[in-house]
Amino acid sequence: MTGAGTEELRTPAGLRRTNTAAALQAVLGEGPLPRADLAERLGLAPGTVSRIVSPLVAAGLLRELPALTGGGGRPRVPVDLVAGSRYAIGVHLGRQRTTAGLVDLRGQVHEVRMQERGPGAACELISGVRELVAALVKDAGPVPVLGVGAATGGWVDPAAGVVVDNEALGWRDVPLHALLSEALGPGLPVVVDSGARAHATAEVWFGGARGTETSVHLFTGNVIDAALAIDRRVLTGARAAAGAIGHLPIRESGPACACGRRGVLQAVASDRAVVDAAVAAELVAEGAGLEDVARLAAPGTAADGLLRERARHIGAAVAHLVDLFDPGLVVLSGGVLSYVDEVRAEAARRIGRSWDPGCVQPTALGPHALAVSSAAPLLAAYYADPLTYETFG
Repeated sequence: MTGAGTEELRTPAGLRRTNTAAALQAVLGEGPLPRADLAERLGLAPGTVSRIVSPLVAAGLLRELPALTGGGGRPRVPVDLVAGSRYAIGVHLGRQRTTAGLVDLRGQVHEVRMQERGPGAACELISGVRELVAALVKDAGPVPVLGVGAATGGWVDPAAGVVVDNEALGWRDVPLHALLSEALGPGLPVVVDSGARAHATAEVWFGGARGTETSVHLFTGNVIDAALAIDRRVLTGARAAAGAIGHLPIRESGPACACGRRGVLQAVASDRAVVDAAVAAELVAEGAGLEDVARLAAPGTAADGLLRERARHIGAAVAHLVDLFDPGLVVLSGGVLSYVDEVRAEAARRIGRSWDPGCVQPTALGPHALAVSSAAPLLAAYYADPLTYETFG
């Protein structure tokens, strides 16, 4: 929990922090809930729950619904989350564009803004982020904005706030948290993470991985990354490099990666790799994007063949991840969603009959998955300790 040590948690103030977070998470996951049911789930006395809930209702974060009648005894008044009472801003820094969105407490997107651009130095991109965030804060009107979650591909150390390596952007050791905090000012706390871990966080809090004990999340774009989640905990690894599968060997030969190796996943299955192959086959011109290849991909065409080959490479990666972690769910996001069946078939071919390919599912985050996922680390931090972000009562 942010800023709260073991000793602090034993104090009345520390217990209040813990119980406030637990109450909000319970209502998010299971609400609406009568206070008596909430007390039972949390193992707290009804009076304690009332002291927690009443300030949250007064702050507009929770609301009371009409009383439930019947069954004798006092009427039971459910409380529910007011999803639109607070917003987070999610910012995704991709190779070709920056995507930013206004996201509510249930992970629903209310506004999206984008800036088209090419790769650039961090200071150049941060200027554009400042403009997008300012516009979204204005869009939020009187609704408080809790802060900004920022995600990008590659190797990101969330504790240090540093992008260690993002090949697509050409970034190395970029202090993204510090740069954004300086650009956005003290009124907007910033949380940064890798794109894959941000997607995993969004899925376990708001998407299809809720309630799944172990899930693997695989993002395919200009950068290919994975993340492992156990319950609601997304693992970062000792060096914050967990899930860095871009250099996984897939073919004995093939295009060279920036690292110098050939036939690795990043070099054969990223968006850039597909576009380069399409340019070499004279299907599209130099400067084209993946969307241009996709427009040509009618069944049986050469473009369709390239995208199916990419999906088979992703299926091979899924097979490796299943062998390593045996997850109950594998969530795909990014550029392979039109070829999920191809991914499943290749993974099943490699794993064998004992595995159910139905555990591979497309993301449940909808068309604005980049905005939701980028906001998710900030929202998860808020739910872990809301009193770090605001006071109640």
